[in-house]
This record gives sequence, C-alpha cells and structure tokens, in this order.
Amino acid sequence: MIGRWERWGPVSGLLLCATWAPMALVIPRLPDLGSAESVQVFWRANQPLMQGVILSLSVGFLFLLVFLGALVELVRSVPGAGAVGWIVLGSAVMFMTALNVALGLDIAGGLIVDIDSAGTYTLHTAAFLLAAPAAFAGATFFVAIAVFTWETGVLPRWSAWLAVVGVAGNVGAVFGILALTGPLNSGNGIVGGIAAPLGMYLLWVCSASLWWLRHPLISSEGTRLSLGRSAPADQA
Repeated sequence: MIGRWERWGPVSGLLLCATWAPMALVIPRLPDLGSAESVQVFWRANQPLMQGVILSLSVGFLFLLVFLGALVELVRSVPGAGAVGWIVLGSAVMFMTALNVALGLDIAGGLIVDIDSAGTYTLHTAAFLLAAPAAFAGATFFVAIAVFTWETGVLPRWSAWLAVVGVAGNVGAVFGILALTGPLNSGNGIVGGIAAPLGMYLLWVCSASLWWLRHPLISSEGTRLSLGRSAPADQA
C-alpha cells in the first residue's frame, strides 16, 4: 500500500502542474496595484477567464495535498531526517493557505466589480499583498528541500540547486509591502509579483515529479530504496 501511494505522489505533482498551468494565461495581463481604475478594467475584461483559472487552481489543491503527503513520507523515511519533513509540510501548507485565501478574496472582488468597484480594488489589492507576508514561508520550503537533498542525496543534486533559485524567487515577494507600482509591487512586479514564487514551485514540483516517476524511492513492500550518493550515475 505504501509503495502504491508513493507512486501517486509524482503523478499528483504532475496533475498539480497541469491544473495550475492556466495561471500563465492570467499573469501577463495582471495590472499593478497603483490604480483602482486599471484593476477594475482588468476584471471587467477578464472575469470569465479568471473564474476558469481560479476553478482550475482550486482543483489543483487536491493534487497538492497528495503530493505533499508523499513527499513528507519520503523525507521521514530517511534515518536522521529529523524535523525536515515537518518543516517541508508546514511551510508549504502555510504558503498555499495564503494563496487559497488570496484566491477567495480576488474572486470576491471580481464578482462585485459592477456593484462596488471600489471594493473590487480593495479586495484585489489585499489578495495580492498576502504574498508578501507569506514570502518566507515559501522560501523555507525550498531551504528545507535543499538541505535535505544535500545531506541525504536521496533526491538529485540539481533539485537542490533549483530549490536555491526558488528561495530567491520567494524572498523577493516580501518587497511587495513597499510599493503599489514598479518592480516591487505584488500585482505584477518582476520582484514582488507572484510569477516567480509560484513559477518556481511549479518548476520544482514538475521536475522532481518527472524524476521521481522514473526512480521510485519506496518499494512496493514499503522499504526505502537506496538512491542516494551511492546511486548509479544515470539515476543521480
């Protein structure tokens, strides 16, 4: 049973990426947060698209939880992993809970754009600014993954370096507290926006899931397979 669930981990990771991929249709269209009018125009022009994307993202949370469960089980199966598994789980759940709340606020603002346009701007801005205080939760996930990988060698070393890039991408979001326009703003800023944090999550999950499918780490009997630093070169 454990081995079968472990296979569902990477499958769920890929399904997560598929259900969250539609974000790529929305992110280039997002306005900055410096103008209430631009936010209202965005919602009037893109409400059906945003509804579809948020629905797809909502379904993706199911796959996220299965992936995280399998990932944490993998980490905890390694002797000496200590608290790393709980750090991975806690930081990911904290970051994604902020995203979940943000989606609810944003779609609420979009639905009232013709009733209370000022409220649309307020809710949209609040939704995107949630990424700022959650920035270090996102970064902590990648720090834990990088440390686990370097210390145990269970995951490929390139995934650790990808996690390091993920740390940088997530930390940048904290600067959204400083500005409503420009590169630091949480709406569409290059530094403070959501593209880098969420993009790095999806890139890491997709890459790790593809590798994980090719190199199962737990046997069907529930024992961990040794694919660490002693693994053959074509599996590292």
